[in-house]
Order: sequence, then C-alpha cells, then structure tokens
Amino acid sequence: MNRILVIEDEEIIRKQIILLLERNNYDVSGVGNIDDALVCGPETFDLILADIRLPGTAGTDIIQHSGQVPVIVMTSFASVRSAVDSMKLGAVNYISKPFDHDELLLVIARSLHDNQLSAQNAAMKKDLQRVFPQAEISIENSKMKALVERLAQLKSGDLFVYLDGERGAGKELLARHCHDCGERQQGPLVFADLPAYQPSEIESLLFGVQGSPEEKEPQIRHGLLQSAHGGTLVIRNVNSMPLAAQQRIVSLALGKGRHDSRVLHVRIIALASESIESGVAKGNLDPEFAGVFSPNVYQVLPLRHRREDLQPLANHYLNLFVKRYRKRKITLSAEAFNALQAYQWPGNITELKSVIERAVLMVETDVLKPAHLGIGVIGDVARQTPFDLSLDAYFRYFVLNFQGQFSETELASKLGISRKALWERRNKMELPRN
Repeated sequence: MNRILVIEDEEIIRKQIILLLERNNYDVSGVGNIDDALVCGPETFDLILADIRLPGTAGTDIIQHSGQVPVIVMTSFASVRSAVDSMKLGAVNYISKPFDHDELLLVIARSLHDNQLSAQNAAMKKDLQRVFPQAEISIENSKMKALVERLAQLKSGDLFVYLDGERGAGKELLARHCHDCGERQQGPLVFADLPAYQPSEIESLLFGVQGSPEEKEPQIRHGLLQSAHGGTLVIRNVNSMPLAAQQRIVSLALGKGRHDSRVLHVRIIALASESIESGVAKGNLDPEFAGVFSPNVYQVLPLRHRREDLQPLANHYLNLFVKRYRKRKITLSAEAFNALQAYQWPGNITELKSVIERAVLMVETDVLKPAHLGIGVIGDVARQTPFDLSLDAYFRYFVLNFQGQFSETELASKLGISRKALWERRNKMELPRN
C-alpha cells in the first residue's frame, strides 16, 4: 500500500482529501504546515501532495526535503506561472483547486507509476554497471585506446557506427561505452539480437507492425527503432538483416520514407564479425546501407593482437569473481600470467572471462597456477596446443595426450577440477581410461 503525505492548511479540505485517498486504498497522513511535515519524515513516503500556499512557508519548500519522493503541488487558482515555477523547483505535477476527485486520483496514480519506472530504470542501470563494469574496457593497447576515445567523442549527428571484429572481442562493451559517454546517455539503450529471429520477423521487430484490420481497435506495436528513440539501438550480427530492412533504414535516414523523420532520432551501432567491405562483396549488406555507416567504421582487435591488455583484463575479472563468489583474496602467479600470454585466445575476452571465472571457482589456494586455467598448460610451463580448440576439444586433447603420464588425481589437478568432475566428464564424452 502506497503511503501519501498530504500538506494542506485548511482542515476541511485536508480531511476530504485524506478520506478520498483512504477509500482508494492509500495509507495517508495529513498535516497543516511544513514544520509538521518534516516531523513525519517526508522522505519515507511514496508521494507528497502539498498546497502551494501554506502559513509561514511555501508548500514547494518540502521538495528539498523529499529526496526521491515525488511531490504534487495544489494551487487554488489555475495559474500557469505558479505551475511552471513549481515544476522548475522539482515538483512532478500540479493540480488546480477545486479539482475533480477522479482527476486527483489519476494524477496521483500516474505520478506514482512514473516514479516507480524511474526507480526501476535507475536500479537497472546500476545492475548493468555491475554486470558490465566500465573497468572491462580499461586497456593498454594504443589502437584500442584511440578507438575508445573516438567513440566517446562522437557527436549527436553521428547516427551510424559500424564495429567489426571477432566474436568475443568486446564489440558490445564498446557499444555500451559509446552510449554511456555520449550525448544520448540519458536515452534508452536497446539491443536487437537479429539471429534470434526469422528473416520474415525482423522488419516488424525493428519498425513495428499495425494490428490486424479485423481487430475492433487495431493497435500499433512499436518496433525497436521507436523504443530506442532519443537513445541508441545496437544491432547484433547486422549482416543477417534482410536487404529490404536495410533499404528501409536508408530511406528513413535520407528522409525518403513515409514515416515521420523523428523515428530516426536514434543512433544505430551495428556489430558484425566481418568488415563492411566484405559484407557488401558477399551481398549481405546493401551498398547504400553500408554507405551511411562509412564515416564511422571501426575494427575491434582480437585479444591475441593486444596482449598488453591481458593483464588488466585478467586482474579485473579475477577481482570481480573473487567478490562475486565471496572467495578469499586470490592472486595470479607469474607462471599463470605467462600461460595467459602464450595462449592464442580464439574466444577473445569472452573466453578469458570464462577461464578466470572457472579458475576462481575451482582453486582452493590463494594463488592461481597455470594448471588452474585449463588452457593448455602442464605444471608451470606453457605448452603449445592447437589454438582453435574449444574447451571440450581441449579437454579431449589433454586427457588423451597425458593420461599415460599422470594418474587420475594428477590429471584432475592439472585441469584444475576435482577427480569426480574428471570422471563425470570422461563418461559424458565417452573417454574411458585405457
């Protein structure tokens, strides 16, 4: 039940408002002035309803004491000036007396709903910062540093950005960075995961769809472009976008479409695993569509070409997972770091993150050794292994090549897993010990 504080000096009006709100399932407290309101703890309520004209102090003075609690002001005359002044001071809405009961209830319900959405958005942003911390793109490679700086300096008119690079290289992190550092950071950040949809569904996903004419009241379902209005739309695997959808975006960008131009008040960041020239050559990208991106096309280097970034990234993930799993402090040994440097990282940053997370979960000491990483190392010496192996393929490679040299307990230790986990994985992959 939402708690509402009513600040009204006229007792009859105050009691009427309290009665009305209580009948509509609100928990209401009423006072006649600001001093009494402060005693009630205004920041503990869900909403404050205050008259502008109060004895001694203006009702708008409660705004500075309300914290994140929304304040609706009441005025005894329909004055646009007083309403505007109140909104400038931080009031979320106003209502003129005498007011209709239904109107007051509607204003209150809407203000509570909007405040709840704002709180949820703030919480989601904090959660995203936890899941995608800014430190993840802390880098030492000079080319990547220049890219990060360039993305942060994009102007509002730079509507199209193309990032190409191998899977797991950090394109999505850079897209988030571009949004968070730009002029559109207060707008929505929306992701379009095109591979998750059939080609026939992608146009309606992006542009929306009009409800069926057979419906009594056909509804327009907004697409992701409209949802990202004023912000950023990130398109994963843009090369899977149908050419018709690409051409439609070009028409909107050039003002040729039948849609309102405001639809493209949004930055589009395209993520791809191949260069824009390759996409055009293969027929995956429409030449005109590729052309609108051409001023801002950037390549994201794979991790094996920016090895100076390995140490800050590895340390970041190590600290992240130690905190997440409430482990004691764990450090990365010099030998383990050498193993990280020797590996080719076919899965890039995504693979590095998984390797560090697994090692933190498995290790029972304060120091990570090469064997805990499971990326092709024996003891403290990095070994040359096929660099294109998946984790499952590497497990098979390691077991088949070294089971003749080590006992099951030693094999499990080298892999950084328990003997039981080794036995279960052998059975699953049909690798019985000879």
